[in-house]
Amino acid sequence: MVVAEHAPPGRTFPICLFSALIFLLSVMPAKAQDARALQQQLKEITDELKAQNSRLAEQDRLLKQQQSAIEAQQDQLAKLNSGGNARNGPGTNPGASGPSLPPNPSAPVGEAPPKPPQEPPQVVQSLPRGIAVLTPANHFTFQPSLEYTQTTSNRLVFEGIVIVPGINLGEVTATTDDRSIVSAVLDLRYGITEKFEVEARLPFTFSDDRATFLVQGPQNTATQSIYISNTGIGDMEFGARYQINSGRDDWPVFVANSRFKLDTGTGPFDVARDLAGIARSVPLGSGFMGLEGGFSALKLSDPVVLYGSANFIYQIPKDINKIIGNVPVGHVTPSNSINATMGFGFAVNPDFSFSMGYEHNHIFPQTTELGTTIQTTTPLEVGAMTLGMAYRLNPTLSINANFEFGVTAAAPDVRAVFSVPVTF
Repeated sequence: MVVAEHAPPGRTFPICLFSALIFLLSVMPAKAQDARALQQQLKEITDELKAQNSRLAEQDRLLKQQQSAIEAQQDQLAKLNSGGNARNGPGTNPGASGPSLPPNPSAPVGEAPPKPPQEPPQVVQSLPRGIAVLTPANHFTFQPSLEYTQTTSNRLVFEGIVIVPGINLGEVTATTDDRSIVSAVLDLRYGITEKFEVEARLPFTFSDDRATFLVQGPQNTATQSIYISNTGIGDMEFGARYQINSGRDDWPVFVANSRFKLDTGTGPFDVARDLAGIARSVPLGSGFMGLEGGFSALKLSDPVVLYGSANFIYQIPKDINKIIGNVPVGHVTPSNSINATMGFGFAVNPDFSFSMGYEHNHIFPQTTELGTTIQTTTPLEVGAMTLGMAYRLNPTLSINANFEFGVTAAAPDVRAVFSVPVTF
């Protein structure tokens, strides 16, 4: 028989306390180790988030840099597409923006794409004389030209009595005058500033005139032809042009111009004549000094340049004091005139341009003192359609051709000007 032993009541509590202490000591190191591991994991996650945020910020910066580069490229393309100004002539539509180009995939992120090659500006050089762009400051423009003018006029004069309509008693004189003028002109312009230029012009002229007279009377008919010509210096001219404004805020560019013409060419009262007063040579100039003043305007309306001008030409009166055909010629007040032009120029590409327009001159009467009488001519209306073409060989050299076709009775039949302006 086995009898169990029981611990004394006084020893039970210390044994339980000792057991609990041993259990806590065995568990606490494990809990502390788990807490340190958790803290380490939280730190790693925090560092990873910070690194991720840094990478996202860097990518956002690079994307913004790349976007700025693309916008800069689009601005450049828009400027190229907008073309030149009144000085450079028309280009493409200013309101059209350049195409959006994707970034180069082979280039590093954020690197600006390569700049497109710039095309030379489109310049309208076919505008009529006196309207083209000004010469750049401290530069010369030398423009030799060859000018040809052909004029044909018919006149019918009846001297006699009209008995009834259709039955005339007297002589009928029909005159056909055919005049050709060829001039070699040396024109030199110099730009004092970007808005002011001066000009000198010297023509060397050859002119011939063939007149045919047909006289028909009651008894017979007679025909006579006269051919006369002359060669020499024409009327020299000096001029200046000043650009008034810059043409900003959608305003046209206004240019004021002035010109002074000398009477260096042989005038109509200076040519050689026979005893009857019939001319034996052709005049090469007007015979009077003159002043011209006015303004022109150019407006860019893409893709063309609109132009217009208005000028007043005043010729200085003088005393002739000569006897021509037994008739004394005294004080002469030559014809003044008002000139107006309008048209447009178009640059097809950076090298070729053309222009079309209309030019009109109103010529006031001329008064001439012949002996004791004053004779006054009738006013004339001279209108012509204009056409110009220009091809630029390089930035300083081009070939120009301008034509005028008369549309009124008093206008020349045709006028052609071929020039080669050189800027240096």
